Formats: sequence, C-alpha cells, structure tokens
Amino acid sequence: MAALKAKLLGLILLLSLLAAQCQQPAPVATPTPAASPTPLLVAPIQPGDGTDLIDKLLADGVLKVGLRVWPEAEFSPPAFRGFSNAAIGGALNGYEVDVARFIAAGLGLELEMVEAYPPVIATGDWRNEWDIAIASLAPLDQPAASPVFYSTPYAVMPTGILVPADSNIQNLAQLAGRRVGVFEHAVYQQMFTPAEAVPTVQGQPLIASRPENVQLIVLSNVQKAIRAMGQPDAANSELRVDAIVGPAPVFEQAITESKLPLKIVRDDAKLPPQPLVIAAAPQAGLKVDRLLAEINKVLDRLHRQGTLAELSLQWYGQDLSQPAEPPPTSTPEN
Repeated sequence: MAALKAKLLGLILLLSLLAAQCQQPAPVATPTPAASPTPLLVAPIQPGDGTDLIDKLLADGVLKVGLRVWPEAEFSPPAFRGFSNAAIGGALNGYEVDVARFIAAGLGLELEMVEAYPPVIATGDWRNEWDIAIASLAPLDQPAASPVFYSTPYAVMPTGILVPADSNIQNLAQLAGRRVGVFEHAVYQQMFTPAEAVPTVQGQPLIASRPENVQLIVLSNVQKAIRAMGQPDAANSELRVDAIVGPAPVFEQAITESKLPLKIVRDDAKLPPQPLVIAAAPQAGLKVDRLLAEINKVLDRLHRQGTLAELSLQWYGQDLSQPAEPPPTSTPEN
C-alpha cells in the first residue's frame, strides 16, 4: 500500500509540473533592427586598357589638382590660404578648393592640391605637376591642336564692372578712354587686350565689342586695387583705376565685407556670364577622354544633389550652379 501511494504522489507531482509549464507565457521573439537608409553608392570606376590618364590615377590612388591661389584671403576669392584663420592654419581654402575636394571624392581618389602658375595652366604643358586644373577657367574655343580639354560646367560666373559709388559709368561702352583694371593671367585680360583675339565660347564672344582707347591696367593683386578704388586718399594711388572688370560675386563680397563706397555695374548683353569648367591635358602619351567622362558624371551627381548650389551659396550667397538669367534685350550705350 505504501508503495502504491508513493507512485500516485509522484504521478500527481509530474502532472503539476507539466501544467505549470503550459501556463508560462511563450518567449517573445527579439525584433529585427530596422534597416538603415541605404546610402547613395557610386560604382567604382573600372580600369581600362591603360591608354587613358584615369587608369594611371586609379593605380596611384591620387588626383593632383592645379589651383590658382590668390595672393590674399580677403573678399573670398576662389582659392586662397587661410592664414588669418587659426583653425585653418594656412591651409588652402575657398570655393574652388571645395569643388576639388568633391571631385576627388567622387572619383574615389585622394586629393593633392598644387599651386599652379596661371599662364602654364592655359598652355596645357603641365609636365605631370598636376592632373586637372580648377582655376575659374572658361571653355574657350581653341585650335584643334590645343592640348587642353574641358569638362561640363560646374558654375556660371556673372561678369561685373566694379566702380566707385559716385561713378557715372553705367555700361561697357562707357569704359572708353578710362583706366580699366583686369585680373592678370585671366580671360578678362584677354577680353580687353587689342593684340589678343576676342575670346569665344562655342562661337559666342565673351565681350561684344572692346571699348575704344581703354587704358588697360593689369592687376596682380585685385584686393589691393579694390581697396585703393574705395579709399581715394590711400597711399597706393598708383593702383587706382576707374573700373575693374571681373567676377561679380567676388566684387559683391568685397562691397559687403569692406563697407567701401563701391558699386557693381552689370552689362550682361555685352559682357555675358562665363561657364566655369575643369581642364585636363594629355600627359605621358595618355588620353583624357575617360577621365573627363568620369568627371562629368561626378559633376552631374553634384548638380542633381544640390551640392554645387550649396557650395556657391556658402561662399558667395548665390547659386552659381544654375544658368544665369537671360541678358536684357538691349542696353543703353550712353
């Protein structure tokens, strides 16, 4: 009898344990983490047959960009050294420096920036010192044998005429007989030099007609010339000119930052805005067709993503990535 009771008690205990297990809540499955937004991935550039410069750059992993570095950081020039900013410590900075950074990143290459001598940029005889040039270059029409080739535009730069606030100059024609300053080694110098051919882009001249008897003053330091224009009693009067022709956004920055009594005259019908492009030149027997094609892909992405617009807004307060407004149908000559 005792043995039978023990068996019954054991059976009852077993049934109780089984019932308790059945009453426990089922384990909760661990939720799968939400997927992160898929980043915009750019397919790596595939190497070619070794005949294009892009193949050498991919093998080296470095893109050398030639920049025109302005002598002073004042008035936000396209490229300068930020000596006045302790956080930058003299490093290259500026609108076109940022463009160079995005181009190198888009190509998947490390960036090396080189201070390039402007006259050498135009010749294309770069002697492997840099691979591409970003230096406020317009895609000027050139002879078929020219060694320089251009990308699609990354910006459209309006041309302005900077004059004293009390000047009676209202248009291009009224520069006749005046002392006119132009940027040294820039397309503006070619536009006003009688011995030079009128520069054209796709057959369209960048200056409709040269004013007569202009006293051309070639400026190696535009910032000093701007200060001299706005300060009539300044000691550097030899730099003083009646007008300076150059990039309107740089002039606008100069007026805003310096508070000098200056103004900008626009004559877009006679001085149309300039497209700005990236230049490449064949070197060591290597073509640049695929290199420029890849650069154009990067520029297209930067346009569509709004990056180029953001850069120009950051530096100049206006969107230079968009086509300029149509020029007026007529401009008074007097």
